[in-house]
Amino acid sequence: MAFSFVGILAVVLEFFRGWFWLLIPLIVLDLVLLGLFFKRTSGRRRKFSLPFKASIGFGVFTFVMALITLPGITRSSWEMLAGAVDYLSLIGASVGFGVLFAILAFPVMLHMLGIGPKHKPESQATRQSPAPETETGAEAEPSTASQQPQG
Repeated sequence: MAFSFVGILAVVLEFFRGWFWLLIPLIVLDLVLLGLFFKRTSGRRRKFSLPFKASIGFGVFTFVMALITLPGITRSSWEMLAGAVDYLSLIGASVGFGVLFAILAFPVMLHMLGIGPKHKPESQATRQSPAPETETGAEAEPSTASQQPQG
């Protein structure tokens, strides 16, 4: 049962059981923020690139932190990592945490960074003041007689 699919799910469930009190409200908050984002951006420009990049950055930060701290969290140590399976498991779990927290951070980043200015219609009827009449002849040119250098 150690390497079966059910065994892996049992280990993952046992690990996350202590964190469900935090993950469930966070997922609900993300769904609420995602709904508010689409409600607030009706008629506005939506910017997805900056929130996406910020979420990826948060995921990479989480990956690195998980890579460093997972052996300690599981009451293991770096000295107990012996073979390729141990290292690949650590890297895989860290990648999973990075992806999970990047997904969880995306609605928050969308809400903070993804709302642009309102669209302005291309053909909007506006009142324009008439162009000022230009003066012609000698009156339009500035007089240089009063601006002679003193010396």
